[in-house]
Amino acid sequence: MIIRVSPQWQLTIPKALREEFGRVREAEARMERGVLMVRPVLAPSADWVATRFAPQGITREVLWEAMRVIEGRRRKTEGGT
Repeated sequence: MIIRVSPQWQLTIPKALREEFGRVREAEARMERGVLMVRPVLAPSADWVATRFAPQGITREVLWEAMRVIEGRRRKTEGGT
């Protein structure tokens, strides 16, 4: 899919792709081997996540460890370090 890039480097994402991406307010972007990778941010902050999971007894430390494990798996599957 071709997307438009403005002189200020703003990207215009077509409606079909936006619908597939989901309704999010923020996205994480990074360059990977010359490819712009964009992923939706599902939670606005780590504190927001911790507050949401606290009633279930899930501590901040458990959340951080889970995020570390997930990031390690992501890097492994993407061929990173």
